[in-house]
Amino acid sequence: MQSILCITIAAVIYLFIIQKRGTVTAFLMGYGFVIPFVVWMPYYLIRALDLRNMCLMISVATTPILVVFRCMEAMYGYSPPAVESKLLYYMVYYSSVIELEFDPKTTHPIQASHNDKLTMGKQFLGSYFLLSIFYSILEPYSYALFDSPIERDSHGQQLTVLDFIHPGHLANNFIVAYLTHTCLKVGTSGFGLAISALSGIKTMTVTNNPMFGCTSPSDFWGRRWNRLVHGVLKRGVFKPVRAYFPTFVALAVTFLASGLLHEYVLYVITLKNDNETSFSPMHGSHVAFFAWNGIIMLLEYATCYTKPIQWMKTNLPTPIVTLLVLLTVLPVAHWFTHEYMASGFYSQFRIGFPLIVRTTIHQ
Repeated sequence: MQSILCITIAAVIYLFIIQKRGTVTAFLMGYGFVIPFVVWMPYYLIRALDLRNMCLMISVATTPILVVFRCMEAMYGYSPPAVESKLLYYMVYYSSVIELEFDPKTTHPIQASHNDKLTMGKQFLGSYFLLSIFYSILEPYSYALFDSPIERDSHGQQLTVLDFIHPGHLANNFIVAYLTHTCLKVGTSGFGLAISALSGIKTMTVTNNPMFGCTSPSDFWGRRWNRLVHGVLKRGVFKPVRAYFPTFVALAVTFLASGLLHEYVLYVITLKNDNETSFSPMHGSHVAFFAWNGIIMLLEYATCYTKPIQWMKTNLPTPIVTLLVLLTVLPVAHWFTHEYMASGFYSQFRIGFPLIVRTTIHQ
């Protein structure tokens, strides 16, 4: 259903925004019709289909996010050039939740080879069984293996700087961050494999070993954590803002947009059905999390060519550099993961994974 809606929306955007780019009509169609419609769409679908599983609900929330930023990139002329070459290709671009790859020279979709599908299958199976092991270990401990001065529900808790850099807190946040990354990898590689198998078109690799391979904050967020969302944010927010304002302003606006989109996802997955009482999230922590990381990115932008930073890049082993990058994120990572944990999202995601469970035999 969502694919059909997205293909229809793609045709509307192509005919009334791309072909009329720069006109009042294009902006009215984008900001006045397309974006409000797709933002409202999950609310209707969740109610109409009576969805209650958060994994299904987050899938419903992902599509509007992609369409919103793809609509913005279309309005300002930053869509991938190949997809605008003809209406059919633009509709294909919108048809998949995992971005399809196009050849920039021929503008044709890239066909998925047997090796491409085999690689995606290995990635999916490897992540699937790794996640099963994680859940088997972490679930009995409520995803916190170490003592920490920061409670999971830390709203209103009096905290100091030392609490944020406590080894137990950092270790717990790393574990949940890696769990989140693995959930993302399982979901995106599984969808990507299915889409490539059915369509024959190659899909993008969404994640690229962010927790053990990153070499800078920009590398972590731009090329490793979630390349799908990074791409639409870059084309739909960063580039349009950068065309009129300095880079630091574009960075700040982009991270603010990222925080807002994650608040939107949190709102969607915690929608209550009629007469249902469930978890009510504390909104604002996701904006705070991405605001913090936006500040880190601005500091990197301001200092990346200084001698100390260049020395560290040249002389420190890559694992040490990666650790230093992670230490800019881990102290506040619970600002992002707590609401998902408290809502039960991780517990619902584990449905369908084989678990090793310790049992007690009573005599």
